Amino acid sequence: MAVSGLVRSVGFVLAALIMGSPASVRAVPADVPAAVIVAPLEGPGASRSAAPSEPAVRAQAVSPPAVSPPAERPPADGDDSVGADDTARADRADGEDRRDAAKGPETTVPAQPKKSWKRDGINPCMTPDPGFGIYAPWSRNVSMGQLLAPERGGLTKSGGFDLIVHFHGHYPIRKEFVKVAKGLVLVAIDLGVSSGPYASAFASPRAFEKLLESVKAEMAKKSGRTKVFIRRLALSSWSAGYGATAQILQQPAGKTVDAVILLDSLYGSYVEPSQKTIAPASLAPFIAFAEQAAKGKRLMYQSHSSIIPPGYASTREVSEFVVGKLGGALRSATRKDVLGLEMFERFERGNYYVRGYRGDDKPDHCAHLGLMREVIRTHLGPRWQTPRGSGSGKLVLAKAEKDELGDGAEKKAEKKLVAPPGGHIHVVVEGQSLGRIARRYQVSVDAIRAATGLDGASRIKPGQKLVIPPNEKASRTKKKAKPSATKAGATKPSATKLAATKLTAR
Repeated sequence: MAVSGLVRSVGFVLAALIMGSPASVRAVPADVPAAVIVAPLEGPGASRSAAPSEPAVRAQAVSPPAVSPPAERPPADGDDSVGADDTARADRADGEDRRDAAKGPETTVPAQPKKSWKRDGINPCMTPDPGFGIYAPWSRNVSMGQLLAPERGGLTKSGGFDLIVHFHGHYPIRKEFVKVAKGLVLVAIDLGVSSGPYASAFASPRAFEKLLESVKAEMAKKSGRTKVFIRRLALSSWSAGYGATAQILQQPAGKTVDAVILLDSLYGSYVEPSQKTIAPASLAPFIAFAEQAAKGKRLMYQSHSSIIPPGYASTREVSEFVVGKLGGALRSATRKDVLGLEMFERFERGNYYVRGYRGDDKPDHCAHLGLMREVIRTHLGPRWQTPRGSGSGKLVLAKAEKDELGDGAEKKAEKKLVAPPGGHIHVVVEGQSLGRIARRYQVSVDAIRAATGLDGASRIKPGQKLVIPPNEKASRTKKKAKPSATKAGATKPSATKLAATKLTAR
């Protein structure tokens, strides 16, 4: 199967939903979009020949997750090529400096090498699905998002469990999480394509408190225990999801947060955009948390790419700013990391870790999701010593995807789909709906459902193949054309027919 689009992560951007944060919340820039601006057709990492009709887009997360099928890209699909969970349309801001010259050579961003959409043979925005490992399917019995817990275990004798609440890209982060997690509980939430919806959803302290209460209730139900509690808590985000983290860190529940994970996800506001002077107030909750982490009291992991957004501070500028507030500076580093990421700078103090990577294209943004593996294995694991969970490891992926992507969304990989004469096989990309696909091929939604074998409640997902029946209207038009051609021919018999008629008459 093939996939198009920048970061598709579960519903890609059909339009840029730039939503400002509440006026009372200064921690979140008022108009910071879901992610970053990239122009894959003009900048490094892509060419026009790769996707002749794909517009420049803003990588939010491929989804795009940001975002599950194969790494190959399908034929260009017009405005269906991107989706709401990972990308939004925008023009790239060209000609802007990638660094503050006053910072010195140690923070210079290296020239970005031209790459294909694949990194180490894999498209970071559509990595292979490893299944669910020891984890049970997603549960939606929480106040927001979905919960992933081990089939068994994951709790201490007294009922304690360790929780990561991740914002933005539940589908792609699950694929990285299950590769290394051995008992952690994950709650993943997708709310929109910009930081605004995340900030708004958690503007009231009650929203996060209610979420934690529902998580405890679900874990009690799953484990059969009357008393459970959250032992350790981490907030994680990719791309636009930091808007929720900014709110929560300022609330009473924020005091219970032990770790913050920012995967190419922390942007800032400018006091004056033309001067590129970052407003400290927009980053105050994160600076305070970084100070605690640097003293060893908390844990903070912050990664950044080399993508330059227009009108607000990039994740790299913010990393420099926060590190500078701690009296430090980013230092040169060279290391190959997961999904083809190439580190070129870093900073460490206490439990505060900053990692800077080359790459200013959508796949480079998506690749930061893979860093969740390092965070769990290298940092959270040793710090938390999470109780181990267990599971059969035989969870049928089709059933799991049905729960993950919505009731009735069954994966029927074992069934080979064959296009009927005059029909097509269509590969779903992020942002598409059955209605849109039906209009594209001028057939009905019911006709596609019947041809593919989908029931009325099924929801489609990126990478899924659909059987498109022939356009009945076009077929009828062709059939009508044939008789008329025959009739026209009958009025003018051939010379051979005329000769045969004369012979018979004699």
